[in-house]
Parts: sequence; structure tokens; C-alpha cells
Amino acid sequence: MEFDPGMILYQDHHMLAVNKPAGVVIHPTYKHSDDTLWNMLLSYLEQQGPEQWEPPELPDEPGWERAPEAVRLMLRERRAARLRKQEGPLPKPVLLHRLDKDTSGVVLLARTENARRYLGRQFNEHRVVKRYLAVAFAGAPAWTRPLQPLLVRRLTEDQPRLSEPDVKAEDVPASAALAITGSEPEPLVLPVGSLWLLDGPIQRDPQDRRRCVVGPAGLPAQTVLRVLAQHGRFLFLEARPITGRIHQIRAHLASLGYALVGDQTYAPAPLEGTPQAALQRQFLHAFSLTVRRYPDEVPVTFVAPLSEELRLWLEAYFPAALALIARDQ
Repeated sequence: MEFDPGMILYQDHHMLAVNKPAGVVIHPTYKHSDDTLWNMLLSYLEQQGPEQWEPPELPDEPGWERAPEAVRLMLRERRAARLRKQEGPLPKPVLLHRLDKDTSGVVLLARTENARRYLGRQFNEHRVVKRYLAVAFAGAPAWTRPLQPLLVRRLTEDQPRLSEPDVKAEDVPASAALAITGSEPEPLVLPVGSLWLLDGPIQRDPQDRRRCVVGPAGLPAQTVLRVLAQHGRFLFLEARPITGRIHQIRAHLASLGYALVGDQTYAPAPLEGTPQAALQRQFLHAFSLTVRRYPDEVPVTFVAPLSEELRLWLEAYFPAALALIARDQ
């Protein structure tokens, strides 16, 4: 696959935001050594040529005037070298987070060392707002049942507050927790307009380490889930992962009893001719990402338009969801 410059959502000296297509691995692995988003980005940046950047001319710092000229020159050179290291372009951009191969949407990279530290700290402290769009249905396979209860709380405050950087889900009023064990006869009913906090550690499945489950050996994971619309058995969801665990949204939904349309791992095999069979990838799209930009610290939101295959699926099977997306953009 060749890199399409239209995939670039934002680019400046410090940051790069890209709309990753489904089916593309982000970073090289032993299975995918060169057909990755990373390789495509490096090729794209190489074609742009090296960025001509030099540290700005700055006045001498207080106290330097008492030093001999040779010492002042040395101090200026050291400061310039430090600025080149901190503010100059890195040899290669740094990925700040990952998306699964069959998930599309916003991916953010840092292009300078100071931006890497500043943006990376926001990810580590869970202050980045990541909004995913998903279509799910009740009926996850039995193996997805949690190995320890998934705690589910219904939040009682509107979503807009949770779309602001630095707002933590635990600070939002919520109902008492429900403990989902997987032994329930039916999945929890998720009414349209409801807002939920899913809280359960994510670990590798002991039976198959290529997939994940909620379990006691996992890392803490929280996902905020909002039900945007319903059409027949399908739910149109907005998911905000607060933490960033592998397969987090898919594993949390599966523990709740729901599977994504098109998911090859966490959903049962679709019957031929059904809407589930009409999509050859999982319906999970990293729609937007809000972060404080470096260096001005202004909150910015990067939005990745839906891919063509997701848009066509919604047109055919869930047109009301398209109207909601258009209204949100």
C-alpha cells in the first residue's frame, strides 16, 4: 500500500497526526517488516526533504556579561546544541500510541524531543481524550467471559465534560457498580443516551495469547462508553479509553457480552448474507483525539473522517448513525 498524503491530518515542526487505514500495521514486526504505517511515514517525510531548522538567536543570559568573550561564545554554542537536541527535528518521529491492525483513525507522533516528553506525559497521565466510534451487537463468544468481574457504573453527568482534557472519569458522578461475571443470562441492556464506565484489568487470554480478557493478572483499564443510537440489534457507540491497553475496547465490550461488527477475533463467525458478514474489518474507528499541543499548550482536536468501507456499511445498515456523525463534525 502506498502512502496517501491525504492521510495527514496535521503537521507542524513538533507534531504529526495521521489517519491510519484499517489493515495496516503501525510498527514493523517480525511478520510485517516493511508494509507498515511507520515505513510509509518515513518514506513520505524523506520525500519532503530534511527540515531546515536552527535555534533562534537569543540574548545572553544574566551573568554572562562578566565572562570573557571566548567563554561567552562557548556558552552560546552549548545553549544552541541543547536547543537543537530538545527543539530540533528528531531523526525519526516517535509514535505516541498504537492502534490495532484492523482499527482505523487518528495516530499521533512527536517530531521533537520536547514534544515527545510533553505529549507522552499527557498519554501516561491519561489526559488525552480519545474518541472511538463503534458498532456492536449482543452475542460475544463464551471465551470472552471475564476471569474476574468487570465493574460497570452508569455515569450521571453529560458527556461534554468528559470530552475535556484533564477531566478524570472517577471525578464524574456515577451509580453504584455492577459486577459483570459473564454468568448473566443476557448482556446488560444499554439504553440509547446512557453513559457507562467499564472498569476491569486487561490481560492476555491464557488459552490464546493473541487475544485479551478481563482478568486478575491484567493491567488496570477503564473505558467510558456512550450509546449514541440503536437500529435493530445494532448499537452505535462512542468509546473513550482512559487507559491504553491492547484490545481494550474490544475486550471490555466482549466481557459485557457485546461484539463489534466485523471483528475476526471477539465476535462469532458471521452467517453469510448478514450485515455482520458485509464488513471485512472490525467497526472500530479512532474518530478524534484531543491533546494539549506543544509548545503553546492549547487544546487541539484531530478528527479522522470515516473510511469508505465504514461509511458504505452505515449507509446500508445503519443510516441514522451517519447523520449523527455529520452533526458532530
